[in-house]
Amino acid sequence: MWDVVLDAVLDSLKVFPFLLLLYIIIEVVEEKISTGTKFFKYTQGKYATLVGAGLGLIPQCGFSVVASDLYARRYIKVGTLLAIFIATSDEAVPIILSNPTKAYVIFPILAIKFVFALVVGYGADLILTKYYKSNPLVKGTLKDISAKNHNHEHDKEHKQEHKNNANFELSKTKNENVITEAELEVDGCCGHNIEGKRSTLKQFFLHPLVHSLKVFAYILAINLIMGFVIHFVGEQNVVNFMQSIVWLQPLLVAIVGLIPNCASSVLITQLYLINGISFGATISGLCVNAGIALMVLFKENKNVKHNLFIVGSLLLASVILGYAIMGIMLLF
Repeated sequence: MWDVVLDAVLDSLKVFPFLLLLYIIIEVVEEKISTGTKFFKYTQGKYATLVGAGLGLIPQCGFSVVASDLYARRYIKVGTLLAIFIATSDEAVPIILSNPTKAYVIFPILAIKFVFALVVGYGADLILTKYYKSNPLVKGTLKDISAKNHNHEHDKEHKQEHKNNANFELSKTKNENVITEAELEVDGCCGHNIEGKRSTLKQFFLHPLVHSLKVFAYILAINLIMGFVIHFVGEQNVVNFMQSIVWLQPLLVAIVGLIPNCASSVLITQLYLINGISFGATISGLCVNAGIALMVLFKENKNVKHNLFIVGSLLLASVILGYAIMGIMLLF
């Protein structure tokens, strides 16, 4: 029993340093948002999905967790988010590599996941092109940010001219085209201000630390719940059941992969290594598995319809791929 608790704590602690580092990086790039567009060129540009898929291959769910947060704040598009989710392998990579007899399968698994992530990611953005234009999913497109920066610079120059006047006030009047300090503020994650005079320690460390601790607590809670479920149900019972329903495996394994916990990727990988499920079902489950990121998505992003669309697309695409692989392997 205590082993379940210990494993949950250790698994959660492994993610924490990664989260803290990435949230610190996010704070740095947020600092540049109000003065430039480079950040959006990387997160919304044509290479965003390619980079996202590559980062997702790193054996850790940290990138997918942060991707959920970035999407909730509309810094990345749906295609980029889906690419990162599909490419994410969570604990699958180290588990497979630790098995000498089947370590070689990691290469086709990662290759398939990477290519599929690109296809789905770019395909999703292509399909949603018109929707982005009429109903932007991304806050502040490059055009909007550029216009905002232009107006911001104009306002700063206008304000500087008035500073020489002792009677100058920071409030608007009908006869003055002056903006207040509050109107110049830009909110970052959690609604904190990312402009004006701020404490460097608070901005670049304390806030990311608090944010990371909140996510850590959420991850720990889910890890504990899933750990106890796996502990009481038992893996062997799952193996016996899966072997009796071969053609339902891609669908059922994909549903298991949706479970927001590293335990699901561990279970899927271990089932494959002991020949409990097929290669196609394994790919299906690992493509849909994004670790704790799905829970973070629903927690951070308040648009439930968008969340359900993302999860539904992820599940459907992964299941189709799983059955396609099973069909191809039967032919050869």
